[in-house]
Amino acid sequence: MAALIRQTVSEPQKPLWKNILYVLAVVLGINLAVELTNFLPKAIAGIVSVIILIFSAVFISYLLNRKLAQYTYILIEDELIFYKQLGKRENKVLNVKIYDLDWIKSMDQLAKKEKVKKIYSLACRLKGEDVFVGQFKEDEKVYRFIFQPNDGLLKAINRQIKPHKNL
Repeated sequence: MAALIRQTVSEPQKPLWKNILYVLAVVLGINLAVELTNFLPKAIAGIVSVIILIFSAVFISYLLNRKLAQYTYILIEDELIFYKQLGKRENKVLNVKIYDLDWIKSMDQLAKKEKVKKIYSLACRLKGEDVFVGQFKEDEKVYRFIFQPNDGLLKAINRQIKPHKNL
């Protein structure tokens, strides 16, 4: 029988009134910034407007990826699969074979900044004691992923990594 461990992580939901106030404050802040650009000379106002647009896009991306998204981690035998869910739509983001994993470390234990091809952020938070980083190689390139496994999932993954790395 195949071993299956499934875990879903998401940010705790805030009360509706807090969310409405938060969105309202952001919209009013952006509106105020746009209104203030009207007092600037035209050449500078155009540049400031582009900066406001970029800031808004970055903020919305942060909001979607950290606050509204849910991440699901599934361990099936020797395969770790990551899904990202926004609303009702769920997308497979990453599929890693356990024998391709080099290690999994706590984010706090990650000391030096090694050059990697890509880092997959698959967690609602990027800091804290429950945030971990995994590293794997594919086509001689190093990749990392950031995730928030519970103790059961972490132990099951580490149990499978160790036998493969001792070969």
